Amino acid sequence: MTIKRSKLSVEITKKVEIDYLICLPDGYLEETREWGLIVFLHGMDMRGDNVTQLSNYGLLEAVNEGELSLPFVIAVPQCPFESYWNMERDAVTALIDELSANHNVDRKRIYLIGYSLGGYGVWDLAIHNPEMFAAIVPLSSGGQVSKAEKLKDISIWAFHGAKDDIVPLEQMTEMVSAIEQHQGNVRLTIYPDLGHDIMQETLSNQELYLWLLEQTR
Repeated sequence: MTIKRSKLSVEITKKVEIDYLICLPDGYLEETREWGLIVFLHGMDMRGDNVTQLSNYGLLEAVNEGELSLPFVIAVPQCPFESYWNMERDAVTALIDELSANHNVDRKRIYLIGYSLGGYGVWDLAIHNPEMFAAIVPLSSGGQVSKAEKLKDISIWAFHGAKDDIVPLEQMTEMVSAIEQHQGNVRLTIYPDLGHDIMQETLSNQELYLWLLEQTR
């Protein structure tokens, strides 16, 4: 899989720009089929203006290890300094639209994965664009419980560490319970011995990607 750097600049109601890395799966250039798209949202410490620092972080670190079979187009945008993913919502959705229009992406198989700050971003983006995503995977985060009904038609697999002292486990369990009350398709994995940093444990699990492959709009 080859990782490339790019920048998106578009006019919506205002001009939005976002730097991102894109990783194309093995066989992408040889095969004409459409691929699922995973957008990965990073945590707070990786905000900035040097997107290359994400090339061996999170999902791309898992890719670089070479032990996973990831038949997806993968996009990793960077959130600017002093910003949050809910403030970059238009940029991320514009990025998804651009990738869907210009790459062999199956619009029925668009997925969001996010850790910590990125996990909050995953909840937020899915709540505001529930028709866009087939599945979301929030890690170490919580969402807007009052808007949980908007997520009832999206497949969700959430992850959290029981010993998380940065984002209390209750934030995740309350969100999951709220979705369950609306008969949503949600599952939660709790690591009993882990704290906030659960990225490697979660993203190196091939079962997660096999599950994603089963999810479609």
